[in-house]
Amino acid sequence: MATKAKSDTTPKSAPASNQPAQSPLADAYAKAVKLVDSGKAAEAVKALSTLLHDATAAGDWGMKRRAQIYLLVAEAKANPPKAQPTDAATEIQACLNRHEPDEALKLAEKAIKAHPAQGSLHYLRAVAFAQNENADAAAESLKKAMELDTDFVYQWHMEADFNAIRKSPLFGFTENR
Repeated sequence: MATKAKSDTTPKSAPASNQPAQSPLADAYAKAVKLVDSGKAAEAVKALSTLLHDATAAGDWGMKRRAQIYLLVAEAKANPPKAQPTDAATEIQACLNRHEPDEALKLAEKAIKAHPAQGSLHYLRAVAFAQNENADAAAESLKKAMELDTDFVYQWHMEADFNAIRKSPLFGFTENR
């Protein structure tokens, strides 16, 4: 005798999800992170500020801390710090470090016109001349630097850029100092 298969008319339920439903705070956090990542930092700051308030009210300290940290990131992206102009001595030193004495000399001349009593500028100009192996100009600039600040004699003795011209009699004024 043949049996007929029973047909199941009851609807099958969807399999249970292994992940618990996200809380509204977690959803808000995820949206705020997406705002920051998509370049909408100003909107993210507002969303994270609201989330910070809501997490505090709910007593969700973990979410509060995450919101605080990401709020700092969003604020930094929304208001990036302005680049600080570098001073003349730093610019000249950077040129000397790259062994660009001609550029360093241009910057030094301009800076010395603006600040003629600043010994460090005269010293840096002397170093630039030394890199170009121009002993006459280097000695003249070093002499001016040492008139303004006698401590430059110590730097002169240690500065490797003067090695090629150091034995020149033009630097006799540095002896016994």
